[in-house]
Amino acid sequence: MTSSYARDIKPKFRPGDVTCMARAHVKLADATWMCDPASGSGHADHANARRVYAALSAKKMPPDGAWPQDWLDTYRNWMDAGFQP
Repeated sequence: MTSSYARDIKPKFRPGDVTCMARAHVKLADATWMCDPASGSGHADHANARRVYAALSAKKMPPDGAWPQDWLDTYRNWMDAGFQP
């Protein structure tokens, strides 16, 4: 089964994570925004999702502790599978 943002990634973000990041204009609850193929922020494609992944893997978010490696692997697999909503 192909990974999807709605099923495999979004549930990992708690309501507080979504609220916190919304103040920085990061729309964790919006699959359309997360799956946008546009470039930017130093990324050739899917800049929103890649920027979030970069912050997660650098342990800069969520603010109260890093994601476990298996969650990061799930996120990476979702990106590798084509950023499906």
